[in-house]
Amino acid sequence: MSRMRILGIAAILPALACNGCIIVGISWGGPSHWTESQTQRLELDTANLSALEVRTHNGSIAFSGQSDAAYVEVTTKAGGCSVEDAENALDAIDVYVEPAGAGVQRVGWRWSGLKAPTWRARVSFDIHGPGDIDLKANTHNGPIKVGGVAGDVNVVTHNGRINVESSAGKLYAQTHNGGISAVYAGDEVTLATHNGQIVADLTGCRAVDGSITTHNGSVEVAVGDSTSAKLTCRAHNGGIRCSVPLVESEIKRRRLTGTIGTGEGRLSLTTHNGSVRIKKAG
Repeated sequence: MSRMRILGIAAILPALACNGCIIVGISWGGPSHWTESQTQRLELDTANLSALEVRTHNGSIAFSGQSDAAYVEVTTKAGGCSVEDAENALDAIDVYVEPAGAGVQRVGWRWSGLKAPTWRARVSFDIHGPGDIDLKANTHNGPIKVGGVAGDVNVVTHNGRINVESSAGKLYAQTHNGGISAVYAGDEVTLATHNGQIVADLTGCRAVDGSITTHNGSVEVAVGDSTSAKLTCRAHNGGIRCSVPLVESEIKRRRLTGTIGTGEGRLSLTTHNGSVRIKKAG
């Protein structure tokens, strides 16, 4: 009976073929061999382009808004349990730039055919294209860098730093482990991290709504002469410093409220372990 039970389990668990061996198990430590990085350039169709969606899992994403060039530079690297296995994984990485609805282009990668359990991939994208579009970028392990965008920006990573510069539209940036640096001139902003500092330059904003939140790290925000918002700051374990003139300000138990400018917009700055600082440009 026990022998039949073991055989039944083995039939269900994944079998990893490597160097002539069969490895049966639930988990695997990771690749012992990686290929050299390979780079290729793909064309980005900008005709009627209004939005771009970029997705990878292990890799960085960069976007630069510019009018004189439109392309996607892709860097790929693959791992496996042997040199041959890693090369097979590299050959199975299918990178695509494809339409995804009216005015939308999608950039990403997939495995062509059936993925071997021993395969791993790192795929990074460096994209150059028009800045007057909406941008959505998502990676799990890797940084995100965005510049020169005038549309809505939505960028998410789990482990990695975010740097973003956006002149208009809505801005949403989230990471779990990493800091965020943002230069923004629109009217709605959300910046959030769990472990990391957030530095936001809002000097180009007028009336601005949104929230800037970290759990472990400081929050530093610069505002301009025309920036306007009803401000709420919280620092559960840390101090609050404000060198900006406030109207109807109140400080109470690590909480600061007040009005910047005309008071149009609502802006919340929060940290649990860290400080909050609001200052003028420069």
